[in-house]
This record gives sequence, C-alpha cells and structure tokens, in this order.
Amino acid sequence: MRITANHAHIFPAERRADGSISVLLNTMDKCNISECVTFATFHAFFDNFTDSTNRYMAKQIASHRDRLFGFGVVDFERDDVRDQVKEIADLGFYGIKLHPAFQHFNVLSEKALQVYEAAQKLDLFLSFHTGVHWDRIANYHPLLFDEIAYNYPQLRFSMEHIGGYSFFREALAVLTNSNRAEMRHVFGGLTSVFDADKPLWHLREEEIIQAVRQAGPDSIIFGIDFPYNNADRTRKDIEAVMALPIKEEEKEKILGGNLRKVLNIT
Repeated sequence: MRITANHAHIFPAERRADGSISVLLNTMDKCNISECVTFATFHAFFDNFTDSTNRYMAKQIASHRDRLFGFGVVDFERDDVRDQVKEIADLGFYGIKLHPAFQHFNVLSEKALQVYEAAQKLDLFLSFHTGVHWDRIANYHPLLFDEIAYNYPQLRFSMEHIGGYSFFREALAVLTNSNRAEMRHVFGGLTSVFDADKPLWHLREEEIIQAVRQAGPDSIIFGIDFPYNNADRTRKDIEAVMALPIKEEEKEKILGGNLRKVLNIT
C-alpha cells in the first residue's frame, strides 16, 4: 500500500536533533511511508534565528520534492498575515499549519479570517491543531470550526486529532455537518490518537470507526506527528489503521489516498 502521511514538524538539527529532515526520511523508510507533509517550525521556537522559518524549510526539502510536501506557518504577532500567506504559496508549499492554542490566536479573530480568505483564494490547505492545549478554550473550541467551514466553503482544512479525548464529539459534529455539500472540504486528522499513553489525544477504536462512518471514509487523513512520535510508534499507528474493521479501500484512503487527492499529488 502506498502510504502518504500528514503532520511532520521539522526542526533544524541544531535545535532538535530528532526533528531534522534526515531523521524524518529515515523514519519514513522504516515505516514504508512514500510521501509526507512537512510543517515549518513555529516562530516561537526560533529566538535569534536570522532566516524565515518558511524559507528555511523550503531549502531543506528542495532536493526531496518527490517525497516531502511543505506547509508553511504564519506569525500572528505581525500584521502582514496576507503577505505571509502569499509568500507560503510563492514558496511552492501546499498549505499552512495552524495551532491556535500554541500561537495564542482566536480562530475567528480578524487576522485569522484574513489568513482563511487568502488561503482560500490561493487554494492552500490548512491543518489545524484541535483539542485541549493549555490555552483559553474559548479561542479554539472545535465548534468554532463550523463557522470557518460555513463562511469559507471553498477552504479545505483538517481538524488534527479530531478534537482529542475532550472534544471528539464536537469535532466529529463539525466534520459530519460540513461535508454535506458537493465539495468535501473539512477533514479529520488521525494523528497521535492511537497511543493510550497520550491521554489528551487518545481515541478509542469505536470512536475512530464512528468518525469513518459518520464523516465518511473520504474525510479522514492519517498523520504521524513527527518527531513527537518515533518510528516504532508510527509503525504501531499504521498497524492500528490496518487492523480497523473497515473496508480495505477505506484503509487505503485514510493512509494516503485522501491526502493525495486533496493536495493533488499524483
């Protein structure tokens, strides 16, 4: 099976040795992952870093464009968010990684709406972190994403972790509600949900099956959450998908088919 995975965070080797491009490629080889979406590092990790984190990652993946597909990040402390989105598109990236809790922004704030509008216009895919993450929940409650889906019907985005343990049902409601239209544009990210040792994100098998049934098998995308998950954990997650009591063609969609389709990867 051709596996195409979402959700790999990239760090310079000098900042986090286990999060470099070389380690990611090695992890992919160990897990038989053909391609992977890579996220540029958030600006908060880079005190005194002289280069743009987006330009840095563009250079890092330049020689691996057949296997690595870049997503940029937006610095919400700046006012030029539209220009940042344009730069992400100009770098040849496929989308944007957004973490409202870590980046401390309200998902319906004016700056956020500017990002969505620009991303919709430039046909960029957004991957949102969802679930409890030690910030004001009112700023990123999963039900708010229904507003995004409603007001930006051409904007394609994923709700990573599908709300996690605390907000799975709310996230599933948004996924199911938003995909009634002809264009399927909201996706659920099966990312770090299989590990019971990560209680904030862990979902039971019956919940994952309900996500596939209610939102539809075309709405679910597998993610590896590199480097927070190592190769052994990633293999176990892939095996968990393969063991689900669903159709083989649905497993193929979850493990890569849906992501390739939405990003137009051949």
